[in-house]
Amino acid sequence: MAEQWYDNKELYEMMVALSKGLEATNAELGKTQTLIRDYNGLRERLDKCEKRLDQEEGQGKGLKDMWGYITGALGVIVAIAAIIVKGG
Repeated sequence: MAEQWYDNKELYEMMVALSKGLEATNAELGKTQTLIRDYNGLRERLDKCEKRLDQEEGQGKGLKDMWGYITGALGVIVAIAAIIVKGG
């Protein structure tokens, strides 16, 4: 007859230990899934905030560019007026 490596009691104890290990692993997996879900939610919020900041920055830059055009146009108008006054 073949020799048994483990008796029934040892096999039972190994199965119980394995079962407890799987339960702990499943609990950690649940925590990890929650953390990933929370991270993804924060990532979405961060992306929205960055988009909003980029839009506000672009609006400010556009306003500065427009003010530069107005200042340039006023300079041209003053120069033309000076030429007209000098020539006339």
